[in-house]
Amino acid sequence: MVSKKQLDTLDARMIHDALLQQQEDRGIRCLTCSHRCVIPEGKTGICDTRANIDGTIKTLVHGNISSLSSNPVEKKPFFHFAPGTTAFTVGSWGCNASCEFCQNYSISRASPVSKSSRYLSPEGFIDAAQQEGAEGISVSFNEAATLMLEWNMEAFKIAHERGLYNTIVSNGYMTTQALDALIDTGLDAANVDMKGCGPAVREICGITTEPVWENIIHMKERGVHTEVTTLVVPGLSNDEECLESIASRIKDDVGKETPWHLSKYFPTYKYDEPPTQLSTLLAARNNGRDIGLEHVYIGNVREPGLEDTICPSCGKICYERRGYLSRNTGTDQSGQCDKCGYDLGIKFWPSEEE
Repeated sequence: MVSKKQLDTLDARMIHDALLQQQEDRGIRCLTCSHRCVIPEGKTGICDTRANIDGTIKTLVHGNISSLSSNPVEKKPFFHFAPGTTAFTVGSWGCNASCEFCQNYSISRASPVSKSSRYLSPEGFIDAAQQEGAEGISVSFNEAATLMLEWNMEAFKIAHERGLYNTIVSNGYMTTQALDALIDTGLDAANVDMKGCGPAVREICGITTEPVWENIIHMKERGVHTEVTTLVVPGLSNDEECLESIASRIKDDVGKETPWHLSKYFPTYKYDEPPTQLSTLLAARNNGRDIGLEHVYIGNVREPGLEDTICPSCGKICYERRGYLSRNTGTDQSGQCDKCGYDLGIKFWPSEEE
């Protein structure tokens, strides 16, 4: 239940009509994310950011900002999109997943009406990005990519008008209508979190994987640069069979050129399993390569070479990465290996078409 008193704590500009909703007998169905919650009067959906107020679903996070930071795009991580650039990044409150190991739980598990936050307009955000000298923007941290849909659409349009790129880091659990709205207003690149396999994802994260796969495929079909990340979590996604199935599906349904980031998990929030073993990550990378993926990276591990881009054809190291720093060692401006001409799928910004 969301009360008038709680709503009064928000800047009125943060309460905005939701784009995607449908009237039903039991309430109004929200069509923003794949939960498709039916929300009765005075209640919120699972995400706690969309409420039925006087017979209309309203978003409570339109410019309701929790976090701003200027990051290398490699931190997202994007390794094959706009390397060497900076993405000005924004987040809000709430989430439509409930991962027990969430790294951003202080904002993702917080209700927008329980926090004192600041309003930031889409134009103000792009102004700030340009003041920071960023080449693009990213919507991240707490699944703001989905939950701030209407605000994001406005920001994306302004960003493109000013020559900035638009990216999201997302759990991918949005409806096709919401995804198309982001793409139609200027989404350039997405890093999508594929959390694991089977019932464990529902149990530990509160979502299912098939809608996420469908969205990854849809993004690729619509020309959005797409990278996939799997945080290798004990009891969720560290099983060899599961990791091999993720690698196979990326190759078969998305494309062998699609970058796959395997990230080391560390205990946090409600999850106290020990950190992922490096041997598990290395085995998953090697199996992914054997299956046919061309670019498999290991993150959150301070070991040299695990995040370098190596040409699948001739073996040349074409991009070196240390932490969030990257160095072009063999990639021409069309994204090809400068030794053998193999297409590495690296997209620079501005692109050749700009």
